[in-house]
Amino acid sequence: MWISSAPLRISLAGGGTDVPSYAERFGGMVLGATIDLRVTVVGRPARTHTHVRACLDTCSSTAGGAALANPFAREALRRHGDGGPLDLASFADVPGGSGLGSSSAFSVALLAGLEGGRLAPAAAAEAASAIEMQGLGRPVGRQDQYLSAFGGFRLLRFPREGGVEVEEVPVDEGFVRRLDEELLLFFTGTTRDAGEVLGEQNARVGGSDRDAEGRLHEIKALTPPALDALKNNDATALGEVLGRHWNLKRRLGSRVSLPVVDRAYADALDAGASGGKLLGAGGGGYLLLHARDTVRDQVRAAVTAHGFTEQPFRFDGRGVRVTAVDPAGRYEELVPAA
Repeated sequence: MWISSAPLRISLAGGGTDVPSYAERFGGMVLGATIDLRVTVVGRPARTHTHVRACLDTCSSTAGGAALANPFAREALRRHGDGGPLDLASFADVPGGSGLGSSSAFSVALLAGLEGGRLAPAAAAEAASAIEMQGLGRPVGRQDQYLSAFGGFRLLRFPREGGVEVEEVPVDEGFVRRLDEELLLFFTGTTRDAGEVLGEQNARVGGSDRDAEGRLHEIKALTPPALDALKNNDATALGEVLGRHWNLKRRLGSRVSLPVVDRAYADALDAGASGGKLLGAGGGGYLLLHARDTVRDQVRAAVTAHGFTEQPFRFDGRGVRVTAVDPAGRYEELVPAA
């Protein structure tokens, strides 16, 4: 049996510029970090049947020629499965479609497990990206897969000629702990399909919409100030970058924001938050806010008054991990070559 897990991520700046419709024309750049919320996948060779039995989003089976209900698992098994009977189960710390990259974390974790922990982080990220972008034809980028596979604070560059450049961003440990306290995460109660929300942005950029292109240029230009905020241990400056990012992003498509989110965000600013944004493609999911300690309680009260639920989290530098369990119950962490 193997147990594989991969972290969820928070995108701090540059989100959306990794989508191919933009990156292949202008080059993209994203700053993000992983957190202690994860997706876990458990797999074991099955002995009592000859098909795949999976409890992922729902329980399903390939018996009788049926296909798995989960499209990510279906494509992963088509590309990386050995065709043998298999039991699969997965668990996530957040709902799917909530803007923290859970679909990509699931794909990274599943692939790492299917490959016996042999995939290096870059290979796991590329394989997971291929599942979503080529296999399933989703109009998404590659930041989620790379952040989940590598873990930690990372600067990702997406050159026009292709490929992904991954740079580790050193952040003072004391400042990371401060961010753990000052960055607040709230679930809006609404989930969505990131591919559907990004579809409008993709169409606008693919059609050379000058307004959409200009907003993404400005979003990409926020990455250096966000890096400076991390290097200078300036949490308020980082919150302000988040706010500028959101003001640009919310007008990239008609489904990026929601009226209740706009009201909650305005009340959070009135309560003293320095800035924030919906994570992921938008359209619901999680709202990230920065609030210094003197106004934190007021910001919490302002946001939860809209029915949003706070989600505790901490930054965590661990990327994808695979553990093998032998029949005697002994555990061994499988470490791939770099």
